[in-house]
Amino acid sequence: MIRMHNLPENIKEALKPFYTKDEKPDVFPAKFSFKGELYYYFTFAPAAEQVILRNDGSAPYFEEIKEEALLANNFNVCIEKFVHIGAGWATANRLGNYKNYKNILTQIERKLGPLPEDVQKAYNVAKHVPDIIIDNQHQIVDAVKKADELWKVASDKELVTDQDEEKMESYLVEMIQAQVRQNDIQMKTDEERRIISEFVSLKKWVNLHAFILSIRLRPFDKYMFSRNHEDADEWAELRDMALYSNRKAEEVKDHHLVFDSLRNPRLKSEGI
Repeated sequence: MIRMHNLPENIKEALKPFYTKDEKPDVFPAKFSFKGELYYYFTFAPAAEQVILRNDGSAPYFEEIKEEALLANNFNVCIEKFVHIGAGWATANRLGNYKNYKNILTQIERKLGPLPEDVQKAYNVAKHVPDIIIDNQHQIVDAVKKADELWKVASDKELVTDQDEEKMESYLVEMIQAQVRQNDIQMKTDEERRIISEFVSLKKWVNLHAFILSIRLRPFDKYMFSRNHEDADEWAELRDMALYSNRKAEEVKDHHLVFDSLRNPRLKSEGI
């Protein structure tokens, strides 16, 4: 794994003009391979800016390095999202929670049935929710695992290729879409879940099973995605963007942010 302390001396010297004494340079732990050339990717905390150097220490002009900058930035962003977001999603106890929720729903029908017609209709919809969430949780865990394995191989080889970047982004998309589907099924069944919870709550003072089931339902009533969620009004747009939009086309809108933060030298425009 590449670190600042084990960089070749010529690379350390070549880097010095690109940062100040108040900044702390850091190097991406692997080189990037693109179109037959190898590149180092550096950041300069606390500044949110970067520079890319060739394997020999020379600094390519900004105009020559745009594609490489996008590749390196996107791979780095994917890694950060897996570390700061994906890891939490993967380790959340959703499998256990929704196996429990499935059991609660089963017990409602078994212990409190036969259910009134409206409650039975709601139950027939809501009973599918746990399995959908569990299935997508497995997909989240799998995507995080694949990303982790890809990163371990890349860091061991000290090399990231454009194919690696494509794979890493595909894993990120898998993870995000699975999370969106988990939220979406909760949003779509909000009314049915409310009907079931109200039915159980009305029964709890005359039926011990209903009392226990009402207590078990409370965390799900409180924390499951619903119309009261802060993103509820914009949910359809957020969902469609995550599931159906052209991700590459969306990324193009943000390319200027990557380019603006690059410290590589610019070619001077020539006069007439």
